[in-house]
Amino acid sequence: MTDKITIGIHAASWTDYSRRVLQGLLNYMEEYPSIQVRDFRYSSNDPNLVGNPPWTGKVDGAIVSAGRNPGILSWLKRGRVPVVIAGGDLIDSGLVSVYTDVHSVGYLAAKHLTEAGYENVAFVGYQKSDGSKRRRDGLATELAKEGIQLKALALKEIPLDSIDNSDAPTEETLDKIKKLLEKSPKPLAVVALNDRIGQLVVQCAHELNLAIPDEVGVLGVGDTEQARMSDPPLSSLQTPAIEIGYRCASLLHAMILGQPPKETVFEVPAQTVMARRSTVGWKRAAVTDIDRAQDYIYQHACDGIRLKDVATAVRIPIRTLEIEFKKQTGRSMGEVIREVRLERVKHLLETTNLSTQRIAAMVGYSHYSYLNKLLRDELNVTPSQYRKQQRLANGGK
Repeated sequence: MTDKITIGIHAASWTDYSRRVLQGLLNYMEEYPSIQVRDFRYSSNDPNLVGNPPWTGKVDGAIVSAGRNPGILSWLKRGRVPVVIAGGDLIDSGLVSVYTDVHSVGYLAAKHLTEAGYENVAFVGYQKSDGSKRRRDGLATELAKEGIQLKALALKEIPLDSIDNSDAPTEETLDKIKKLLEKSPKPLAVVALNDRIGQLVVQCAHELNLAIPDEVGVLGVGDTEQARMSDPPLSSLQTPAIEIGYRCASLLHAMILGQPPKETVFEVPAQTVMARRSTVGWKRAAVTDIDRAQDYIYQHACDGIRLKDVATAVRIPIRTLEIEFKKQTGRSMGEVIREVRLERVKHLLETTNLSTQRIAAMVGYSHYSYLNKLLRDELNVTPSQYRKQQRLANGGK
């Protein structure tokens, strides 16, 4: 019997992000039964990085969600096994890192906010996070294409996504957010580094008696439970944490087997914006069966859905839904599904080096030949031709 390979995971157990990363690792394990997991997640604020990591001598490698804490690199090295970082704050450290592609975050956020009618946009991030700075720059680049200049606020301290209230925000932090809201032209859309900061922005808007979303719209990142518990519920950009966990496991597995990757930085494109009342309000919420069908398609078109899945979601016989959908929108459901997939494919070809096979899977196709057919039918090009054309148009980048 072949010996098991043991992978450890070290992250805050209470966060949605770490739970999704773990799910990605478990998904990878289903494909590789020779791998087992040891759980080193912590249930309170991470202790000082003293001594050796808790997985030392117990695993063959570790997936770690860590920021740029003092002493983090030497602490990780003391574990004496390969490590993959599930995050973007240590990408210049030489450690293998997998994180959400900042350009996809910027693209999706800018698209959502401009379609909602916002012409003034601000970003609230964290001074000590390199990932925050890159996310800010990615958003600024995408907004500039729409003629919008991004305002930015970097906080000195932010409350953690914690299980207790011991890290409540200081008055200085709240005052800085309030000053940004008061001085900016309205309506203002605020993109937060994460949902926790998004909640702070909502809190400050309420204290200033600013109407959400008419005067201030708020978009978080992470699509966590906190976003849905916010008042009003927080629109949030869904990050690919499950896929990040899967990719971390794949890279770490190869490293354990003596096959280190040629690169150390791996970006996974963000998925979608979950629109809620903090940016779209009540009036734009789905109120008819056809609205609900369209919302379902926009959210799940890249999950490989079929027409019967849409009908099941809105609880209408498929034939009735097809007729009414065409009557009210002028397009068939199949056409809308193809349109959503096409936009996603174009973005992935333009902004990533992912293979055709991988992109096909990410937009819901079982085989890359379907992707080739989509681009030939709609754009009269192959995926590689489209990617080459776009990069030439952007100066060869």
